Amino acid sequence: MMAEANPQPLLAVENLEVAVAGHPEARILRGVTFAVNRGETLAIVGESGCGKSMTSLSVMGLLPAGVEKTGGSLRLDGTELPITDNRKMRKIRAARIGMVFQEPMAALNPVFPVGKQVAEVIGEHMSLSRSAARARVLSLLDQVGLPDPERIAKSYPHRLSGGQLQRVVIAMALACDPEVIIADEPTTALDVTVQAQIMRLLKQLQIDTQVAIVLVTHNLGLVAHTADRVAVMYGGRKVEEAPTRELFLNPQHPYTRGLLDATPHPDRQRRGGKLLNEIPGTVPSITDPMPGCRFAPRCAFAQADCQAAPPPEEGPAGHRVACYHPAAWAAQDKTEAPQ
Repeated sequence: MMAEANPQPLLAVENLEVAVAGHPEARILRGVTFAVNRGETLAIVGESGCGKSMTSLSVMGLLPAGVEKTGGSLRLDGTELPITDNRKMRKIRAARIGMVFQEPMAALNPVFPVGKQVAEVIGEHMSLSRSAARARVLSLLDQVGLPDPERIAKSYPHRLSGGQLQRVVIAMALACDPEVIIADEPTTALDVTVQAQIMRLLKQLQIDTQVAIVLVTHNLGLVAHTADRVAVMYGGRKVEEAPTRELFLNPQHPYTRGLLDATPHPDRQRRGGKLLNEIPGTVPSITDPMPGCRFAPRCAFAQADCQAAPPPEEGPAGHRVACYHPAAWAAQDKTEAPQ
């Protein structure tokens, strides 16, 4: 009996190129590739300015003015997303792809009650009576863990806390039962207790509905507890991708290693090291046409061949890394280890 072919990913991004309009040499995203399956969480991580949010805006067809897609493919369930056609994308946003924006206050209109705003999303994509739409709004607010949905629905955004606003934005993203949720820094500016609540909520919703989640964040602690796979970006490129546990235990790219070392770890200090280690140098401008590996100027293991950009290569357990000298620090760690 023939083995079944791998299932088609729900969301597939291949060789995505985004540049400043009219200046294709000023590339913001450089061949970004990833895929997400139903019921799976992919985290996209990296420093500010690495292209994480631009990638999520590309999927939503919400590229800012002066920026354009110059190459690559974005497919939802096998069908190309018409990201340059706003009229067509309006039928897909919220209905099939929901987005949780980084700043809930910026995503909500301050002059309308939040219930009315959730209802508008429902009315745009679902044929429900007014009473049915209202019932769905209350059900959604209850589903995301907001107490007294009737009161919350009548409240204006400024009357709600940051955690409550984020839950409202999640309710809006879920309003039309999307297949994919893009969560762009969904816990920014929230205290750690509320962060945990929000992420537990998203995870439970995923279990209940099998929605695929793309989590855009710089919080590696959050990634470790919530993501199935991690894609690491630097300078507009994906430099490494692996299952979460594999990436944390066996990082291959020097930049990934640097990110993990830059995370505070008390145990490291007890062993005589620093609490955290900084990555030397500065991040290049995302539109800098620098040839070769964009991390090379900051990399302690860079060699002459790093002047040419290495293509991502498949490794063990689905581990992909764009580096000529992956895990080059392994030998150094052995020589520096206490005898």
